[in-house]
Amino acid sequence: MRSLGSPPQEARLVTTPPALDLGNLLVLVAAAVLFLAFGYTEMAGSDMWWHIAAGRELVQTGSLWMVDDWSFTAHGKDWLNHEWLADLIYFGWVAAWGVESLVYWKWLLVVATYGLLLLVLARSGGSPLAALLCAGIALATAAPFLDVRPHLYSLLGYSLLLWMLLERQASAWLLALVFVIWVNLHGGFFFGLMALAILLFPWRQVGIDTLRPAVAAGGICLLAAMLNPSGFKVFLYPLAYAFDATSPFREIGEWLSPFSPGGIRSPLFFYLMWLPVLSPIYLLPPVRRAVNMPWEGLVLTALTLAMALTSRRFIPLFGISLAVLFAPLLALGLRKLRLEKYSLGLSALVLLYALSRLQPYPLQSGPAFHYLTAEYSYPVEMLNFMDANGISGNVYALWNWGGYIHWRTDGRLKVFVDGRADTIYDDDTYRRYVSVLGSSPGWLELLEHSGADYMLWPHSRGKGREKLQELVATGRWRPIYSDAVSWLLARTAAVPEREYLPSAPGPWRDLAMAQNSEWAGDSENAIRYAQGVREVMPWHRDACNLLIAGYQKLGRPAEAGSVRADCRGYFPSAFLR
Repeated sequence: MRSLGSPPQEARLVTTPPALDLGNLLVLVAAAVLFLAFGYTEMAGSDMWWHIAAGRELVQTGSLWMVDDWSFTAHGKDWLNHEWLADLIYFGWVAAWGVESLVYWKWLLVVATYGLLLLVLARSGGSPLAALLCAGIALATAAPFLDVRPHLYSLLGYSLLLWMLLERQASAWLLALVFVIWVNLHGGFFFGLMALAILLFPWRQVGIDTLRPAVAAGGICLLAAMLNPSGFKVFLYPLAYAFDATSPFREIGEWLSPFSPGGIRSPLFFYLMWLPVLSPIYLLPPVRRAVNMPWEGLVLTALTLAMALTSRRFIPLFGISLAVLFAPLLALGLRKLRLEKYSLGLSALVLLYALSRLQPYPLQSGPAFHYLTAEYSYPVEMLNFMDANGISGNVYALWNWGGYIHWRTDGRLKVFVDGRADTIYDDDTYRRYVSVLGSSPGWLELLEHSGADYMLWPHSRGKGREKLQELVATGRWRPIYSDAVSWLLARTAAVPEREYLPSAPGPWRDLAMAQNSEWAGDSENAIRYAQGVREVMPWHRDACNLLIAGYQKLGRPAEAGSVRADCRGYFPSAFLR
């Protein structure tokens, strides 16, 4: 099975061509299934929506230099959209195949990223089996963070750099092309430049003759990264997070330390973060005679561990670096323990595990998209209602919903703040939003002085029920509509009273009817409407949960259990009651 990679010194001969090696083929199949199986992270990918909308905006305006047209707090301000190329790809993909097909985009990038890593590890350690295990652990560590966002391009870019430069040399101009593309896809290019410096450094033969071409290649890539619409500004943006500890945007969950409570967590990280202390094993004479010290892996692991301890969003980079550090050692251990002769059987076991992990999940885009993006958590029906009535103006909405509003209304509704964060908004705007979100003292005054004509807020987040009651009690806000996840109020002084039309018939309106019936204590009606939703979207989480709860309230546990089993057959979500 060593033919998949470049074997160590004691095993240089490969007698079986890769194309005919059943063991290598089995590793590749097991890897593809395993990597796909880890691509089912359920996450409210709120950034995804404004990235699609930004791609549409780029096409509409025909310019890479963007200004804000979506908010009433930063309207007309220059927008540092350093991910414009990713936005165009998003919009083009959605225009060609529909928004639900973005799950295929995600799976494609995940498999490509960790597939490249697998090839790198097999080449460096000489053991496809060790490469499979290390790449799988790296992905399992990263999985909680893998949502539908451009950050996946940076993980792919990192794997591509490793493939091009680890134990290899690559053309400086080819590397420059990578960075011209990367800098316009995602801000992670900045880490890519740091990784590039580590991979180009001649660790095993330091001298003027070896340093000169490394410095030249790094300089060319640095200049290549300047080829973006914002020039040097894209270099300053990542540094704002690194050195400005007072920025309120560092309080966003993904930027917090992994030891801070709440937010996305990677359970594996808390075990793997200690593994680098074992790296001195490479200095033991028996190990040194068989395996060279992987200096690049050691330095990359130290760098990404420091980054991950500061901000949990860097944990996926740490997982890849750790795999590079320890794949040669694991490969040596497999040979010394004579486990390589069982590689075929062990790879088959990995494949069986991967198939068992993948088996409950759908490849169909509808249910996969619904759960992987938490589509059910967005005010879909509310925007249907607002569209039906031509409602426009300034709306104070949940941060996570801003991008969805942009995608649906193309600027007709302008928000207070959204997930574009400090690429467009100042610190004070975000602090005021956080005060309203948490119902801090004075939040009502902040809201009423914000310039909002409407407030669109969730029932179950940000103290939604309490806010609704308090705002209506002032007499200055009037209820307009309530769907399954949100309510809409209008400021009485800004929005005249009028008759409103119902939204178009469909499953999302039926869901609103079902939820409102349930809150009114009418379980029979709730069941009837929820059944209507499932006739169109049988996987819909909220329709499933409403049916389960309704049947249980009516003393019909068998029917509740049947619905639960059927819904889990579409997607085995932990959020199905």
